Amino acid sequence: MPALLEAVESAPVSVRDLSNMERTVALYASEMPTAYRYRRGDDEKLCGWILQGAERLGLEELYRSAACASGYMRLWVEDEARPRHTAAHVARFPVQKRFDLAQRTASMVTIGHVTEVSAAALERSDRPIYEVAPLMAVAA
Repeated sequence: MPALLEAVESAPVSVRDLSNMERTVALYASEMPTAYRYRRGDDEKLCGWILQGAERLGLEELYRSAACASGYMRLWVEDEARPRHTAAHVARFPVQKRFDLAQRTASMVTIGHVTEVSAAALERSDRPIYEVAPLMAVAA
């Protein structure tokens, strides 16, 4: 299983160091096919895609995007998401089908006990960002 990724900060990160939403965002940014379907034995492939997406985004952007996605999902679950929240989420993750797939697939890694989530990653996952899209000027 791919063990470590050399991050921009030159501190190694593993899949264990990422929360479920960070794994989701990393999968979204990876080369995972949008039509991917999980098969028994794909754990190494999934972890590879997670590390690939984390490397593409860099940890700072990965953490921020995951916090924004987490904030939106919390609002959505509570039926509190407003159009500006949804617009910000769609701007960040324009292919909703891919985001949904990435969420389900990341959960296979997390809930399927492929790898645990570190205490630091759990702590980050409890700091959502509630992002809103800017107001658009309307012509009179």
